Amino acid sequence: MMLFIYFVIVVSFIDTMAQLPILSPFVSSLGASALLIGIIMGAYSFSNMLGNLGAGLVIDQFGRKVGIVGGMLVAGVAVMLYAWVTEPTQLLWLRILHGIGGAILIPAAFTYAGDLASSRTSSTAKSMGYAGAAVGIAALLGPMLAGIGKERFGYESVFLAIGSILVVTAILAFIFLKETYSRKESNLQKLTVEEFKRLLYCNKLKIAYLSGFSLMFSMGVLAYAFPLNLESIGFTSKETGLLFSVFSIVAIIVFLLPVNRLSDYYGRYVPLAIGFFVITITLTLLPFAKEIYQFIMLMIFYGCGFGLIFPAMTAIIVDETDTNCRGTTFGIFYAAFSLGVFLGPIVGGMSVQFYFEPFWSASIIFIFVQWLFYNIKRKISKT
Repeated sequence: MMLFIYFVIVVSFIDTMAQLPILSPFVSSLGASALLIGIIMGAYSFSNMLGNLGAGLVIDQFGRKVGIVGGMLVAGVAVMLYAWVTEPTQLLWLRILHGIGGAILIPAAFTYAGDLASSRTSSTAKSMGYAGAAVGIAALLGPMLAGIGKERFGYESVFLAIGSILVVTAILAFIFLKETYSRKESNLQKLTVEEFKRLLYCNKLKIAYLSGFSLMFSMGVLAYAFPLNLESIGFTSKETGLLFSVFSIVAIIVFLLPVNRLSDYYGRYVPLAIGFFVITITLTLLPFAKEIYQFIMLMIFYGCGFGLIFPAMTAIIVDETDTNCRGTTFGIFYAAFSLGVFLGPIVGGMSVQFYFEPFWSASIIFIFVQWLFYNIKRKISKT
């Protein structure tokens, strides 16, 4: 069952990953202005962020399987309908619908994985590391397959293929996934405002939320600034894709190696601190790189940092929650995740506009978050 949920996680992310190289040209082909292209691109993350907060309540009330199957069906149908849009406004509404489907699907899938991992108390980070590897596989395969598919068969065929994969996987999940959660009669009450506040303000969970936000903020800045930076010094799009692949491959390797159990032995904060330090240094040095081997080394470091942070921060959520509120907590976590994706490119663009290095904006955020970690750790040690 654990292997199947990892497959579900790959499919859960492959739709958004596959659209990275083809979505903006597709929107442009519909006649959208530059501003509208940005709005349509960001609509998924914005609706995803808002949907994440409510998705957890659905997952904890009706179960993980309902969230996985329902979210995947909504996302799959939305992507399939991309193939028939004729104007940008239609695509905007479908992006919002797609974001809502993903908002339910991804927290449900990770909550399901967390439920299974919590039964293996000595290897929680290892299990969540494998879940992270599934995300890395989607990031590696999605853009490559979509790019090839678009060149050979066109946009419509790619969207239909991606949507069909989601729908078929939803059917397989409905047939084969066993529900890991059922509320007892005594626990059927709705989540109270006080309980939601406890999950939102719990110091240990704050570390997970801040980690998710800052990690995806850096990814948003990287997605915005890295291709432009490489293009400005004469690198081709092929070389840009290669460097992103290096990051993905290294992250997957770290997820799969025994290092993913580091936080099971030394605590969650140790790999988080190491990962944040490595990524901060990487972001600080990126503007000084000029040669391909320098960029490859920095992407290796970035992948190592990503691979250390992801299992530790998701393991914190499994540690600090029980089955009655784990879905809600993952919903909050992925709302912070989506907020980082949404704000990263915006802050990157603002940095360029004010003649400040965008990579350094991300490194400043990382330094600030590490300072917050230090203060949160002090509060935890005093309680």
